[in-house]
Amino acid sequence: MLKADDWNTMLIKVQKDEITSWLNGKEMIHLKDEKIGAGKGFIALQIHDGGGIKVRWKNILIKELK
Repeated sequence: MLKADDWNTMLIKVQKDEITSWLNGKEMIHLKDEKIGAGKGFIALQIHDGGGIKVRWKNILIKELK
């Protein structure tokens, strides 16, 4: 699942009020939320610190779904 000492690949799909995320090819969460479906604005990259971890991001691709 999580590679502690290597790069991880995360895919997040948001379509209307449904969100699915995968970590290194394994589905992590799938949910429906009306508030997310109604949202407008920005995309934020966030991590909740749990013991001094450091996070870096690379090769970010944002693709509009049709």
